[in-house]
Amino acid sequence: MNRRRTTRGVAWIHLVAGVALIGLLCNANAWAQTTTTTTHRRHHHVVSTTTTTVATGPSEDQRLNQLSGQMSNLQKQTDDTTSEVKKIEAAMVVAQPAASASPATIGQHVGLAETNIAAIQKNLSDNLGISVHALVDAGYEHNFNQPNGNTNVFRAWDEDGFQLTQGNLHIERDGTVGFVTDINFGQVANSISAGTNYSNLAHVSPQWVDPTQYYLTYTAPFGSGVSFEAGRFVTLLGAEIIPVYNNQNYNESRGLLFTLGEPLTHTGIRASYTFNDYVSATAGLNNGWDDPAANSNGGPNYEGELTLNNKDKSLSLVVNGIWGPNAQPATSTQHSNSNLGAIDPIATWKPSFVPNLTLQAEYLYASQEGPVINGHSASWQGAAGYLVYDFTPALEAATRAEFFDDMDGARTNGEAQTLWEITQTISYKIPEVTGLIARLEYRHDNSSQNSFTNNNFVDPATGAQHLWHGQDTLAANFIYAF
Repeated sequence: MNRRRTTRGVAWIHLVAGVALIGLLCNANAWAQTTTTTTHRRHHHVVSTTTTTVATGPSEDQRLNQLSGQMSNLQKQTDDTTSEVKKIEAAMVVAQPAASASPATIGQHVGLAETNIAAIQKNLSDNLGISVHALVDAGYEHNFNQPNGNTNVFRAWDEDGFQLTQGNLHIERDGTVGFVTDINFGQVANSISAGTNYSNLAHVSPQWVDPTQYYLTYTAPFGSGVSFEAGRFVTLLGAEIIPVYNNQNYNESRGLLFTLGEPLTHTGIRASYTFNDYVSATAGLNNGWDDPAANSNGGPNYEGELTLNNKDKSLSLVVNGIWGPNAQPATSTQHSNSNLGAIDPIATWKPSFVPNLTLQAEYLYASQEGPVINGHSASWQGAAGYLVYDFTPALEAATRAEFFDDMDGARTNGEAQTLWEITQTISYKIPEVTGLIARLEYRHDNSSQNSFTNNNFVDPATGAQHLWHGQDTLAANFIYAF
């Protein structure tokens, strides 16, 4: 219940009661009034006076007593309504109970949990300079193809059925020297560990825990400060990111460009510098992408990012790029002469004449030299567009449309094809619970080839399953971040 609307409702009751009282008092005066009519007639100097009296019925005292009783009843009803409203508001307030009492309402349970978390965070921050945050994303998704094995084809980390999409533990320390650690759990960890390996040990997949980021930070005192990072960190490429507590995507599912066209993480070193309010840049060296631990590369990969924006950040252009040797196939023990490169510009616009609207566009082009697939090199490209509108501070609608052209089949299981998808996501911030978001999402994927699995029987003549051109999914998720 909205407290402001409730208060206004009580105010309206008082106003109506006051108007009714005034009306009754006016009628009481009219009922008690005696009307006297005097007529003067001039005729032969004779004046005649006539007086007429209207009967009043019950006495004035009786009517006033009745009116007083009605007002007393009306005042009692108003007091009862106000009391009920206050009880409802008290039950909804998110606050911890008294020190000697146990939480009784849902609001008190949530308030107590938030207070305890805040106390732990403050203690770590004050004593060690460490910040600890977390994110949990869980829900249910239905694939209308009802695929065997519950697999959503060409999707990053969602599947048919109930799932823990992501659990994230974020730990960092700010300062001249610090660090950042992101440990992921659930489907996100499974997908990342299946696609990357940064150890000399044999890779085991799936893994439901993944140390996605762990790197040192250092700020050198040059100019406005040069920020260095060394370790494992997420890629610069892509409009979409691996979510953390304070940075989430507009849509619940990851797009085709994120899933098929771009790397996830790198191990290396990078430096960032902000020149002024309009220009900043990042440059770095790393081991490459996809599965660098299985590669013996002839040199590092070079990465870079240039950011241009206006004063209020309502218009920005980010150009990302990466280039360097990556072995093909991944089991090769020889130095690679196969260079893999990508360019990825992203433009964002928040027009001032349409408040609460965000428009974003991304284009990706990548190519790899050497015998990548079928004895020759490969290339792929794609584009994505986002239209995001905030109806209220709590309610947001995000539409994503994209295509992905795998011209040689290097990114889509060896079959050249063009994919496209459209996604509609509704996000709602739950009132009174900071950090809790409910999401509902519908998505349609389509391909120029029959690529999507379903629950059809296997063809007995060929032993292959009948595949479809598309798939549709409906997902409902809750995200809690603090």
